[in-house]
Amino acid sequence: MVVWRFRGPVYSDIGSRSFNLGLEVFRARIAANGRGDITVGGETVSIVYDATNGRFSSSGGNDGLLSELLILGFNNGPRALSERMLSMLSDSGEAQSQESIQDKISQCKFPVSSGNFQCPPESIQCPITLERPEEGVFVKNSDSSAVCTLFDVDALSRVVNDGSVHPLTRAPITPSMIVKPEECKYDPARGSFIIKDS
Repeated sequence: MVVWRFRGPVYSDIGSRSFNLGLEVFRARIAANGRGDITVGGETVSIVYDATNGRFSSSGGNDGLLSELLILGFNNGPRALSERMLSMLSDSGEAQSQESIQDKISQCKFPVSSGNFQCPPESIQCPITLERPEEGVFVKNSDSSAVCTLFDVDALSRVVNDGSVHPLTRAPITPSMIVKPEECKYDPARGSFIIKDS
């Protein structure tokens, strides 16, 4: 039986020549021995090679994510494994980014009442709903912009959840674009809200 143990981030070299070569070496050794154990981060997966159909499977009832990924790599090749792992990392990053933006929206939202602002009524209309929001949030038009736009909280949350961009400027929405109401003021010369001291 072949036994391997990994320490450190397995994903650091996904798609590299050494990653692909390493997976092919493990695959060949397990095929030659009929089985092998692979330990990553304290989790051990037993892999079995079936010479009759040329396929790998996991044994011992371990059907976790690591087992799924290893079987994918051994049966479909290193490219399939690296694509799946990169997709998972990308999905994780997008989810964390959306969560971070939603957290910032929650921190910066405020009740909108017509008495709060010294500006024309159309300046406090959400560009998505075209109405004055009951609960709003200011969003800079881009990371580097001083101009802010008032959005309805629920409408903006839907935009973020859909992974969409800023409705007016098409800029990707980032947490730093969400600002507190006390950071903004209405500038009559520009006809828009801007970051104070800009």
